[in-house]
Amino acid sequence: MLVSLHITHSSAGGMECLNDIIPGIEDAVGKALAESKDVEEYVIIRTCNRLEAYVATDDNHDVRLMMERIVRKTIPYSDREFWYILQDNECIKHLFTVVCGIDSLIVGEDQIQHQTRDAFMKAQKEGHVGKSLYALFNNAIIVGKRVRTETELNKGAVSVGYAAIELAEKEIGSLDGKNIAIIGAGDMAGVIAKNLVGKGPETVFVSNRTFERAQELAKELGGTAVTLDRLDGMIARSDLVLVATSAKHDVVTKENVERAMAERPDRPLLMIDVSVPTNIAKDVVEVPNVKLSTMAALDAIAAENVAKRKGEINAAERIIRQEMQKIEDERKARDANITIREFSIMCERIRSEEAAMAKSHLGNGDDPDKVIDDMSHAIVKMISAEFIKNLRRAALDGDSETVEAAARLFGLIKEHNDKEKE
Repeated sequence: MLVSLHITHSSAGGMECLNDIIPGIEDAVGKALAESKDVEEYVIIRTCNRLEAYVATDDNHDVRLMMERIVRKTIPYSDREFWYILQDNECIKHLFTVVCGIDSLIVGEDQIQHQTRDAFMKAQKEGHVGKSLYALFNNAIIVGKRVRTETELNKGAVSVGYAAIELAEKEIGSLDGKNIAIIGAGDMAGVIAKNLVGKGPETVFVSNRTFERAQELAKELGGTAVTLDRLDGMIARSDLVLVATSAKHDVVTKENVERAMAERPDRPLLMIDVSVPTNIAKDVVEVPNVKLSTMAALDAIAAENVAKRKGEINAAERIIRQEMQKIEDERKARDANITIREFSIMCERIRSEEAAMAKSHLGNGDDPDKVIDDMSHAIVKMISAEFIKNLRRAALDGDSETVEAAARLFGLIKEHNDKEKE
């Protein structure tokens, strides 16, 4: 059985709320799942616009209650629920939707598939993945590949990084000849960098806590790596500052921006923060000529993106339905295979025992025809005994469905219907 917890940009009512929620709850959920005796396997997915936990368990009820307790205890929002929990098929369907990019802030984004695979591989490495979640996440990745191959849902540059660059162009116009600073050098910063290609900036500065990673990204862009202790100077020289780090605190403070703007008071500065939680202090907007945008400002771009891709979303959802039906068919076949296996084992046991007895009688010189006749009667009687007993009981109880099902299973449905008519 599967249970999943979801806190997303949509359930939280926007990115601002998500900024407040994610940092506190991520550690609490991870700790509780690791310590719970009811949790057999789990994978936690953490991205810029979601925190999700997928759990395999023999006790959906207790795990669900445990998740609810964690959320209510960790985040004191008593006026509304910013999260939801899914089970079994709904859980599977949602993961497929996530991997395809349908549930993303920027519909069709590629990054979520890599993020999901990374989360799965991390959980696997840490020993949290068994047979159930291994099958689930491999199926999800296959579905994601199908959608990206068979539809145009992700055609073109679709990502939060793309949206950030598009937002920048709407705010300050062409980036040609502009100086741009990127703070952060992880996956999101890499996507932002990718979307700067062809925009013609004059200079790109890259700064990161790990300077070596900043150097790598700067090299890819033909830019300049800058250590964080030179942050003020980098901001002072920039027209646009893009921040995408995994820090849980402000990386850029009002004081940083005040010192930077003192060197260029009349030159406007746009800052875009796509980190969750945000890494630019909110009060930087009090500094003259400074404008700050966060993930929340991407909502309009996200809405436009959904409208453009409506037809491809429908096509992707058809593929998801097909894959869900395939899983259901496999589950039904698996249930039948268990019964078939048990029935085959029973028949083989009866055959083996009766064959051994017949060989013994033949060894004693008994009449072969009688031995074979007795053996065949015994096999038929023993195989059919429980069937006949249960069928008669069903008939006496007025359970016509079981009687009809028995006739159908033994290929006697026509004869059964004829007898009913008589």
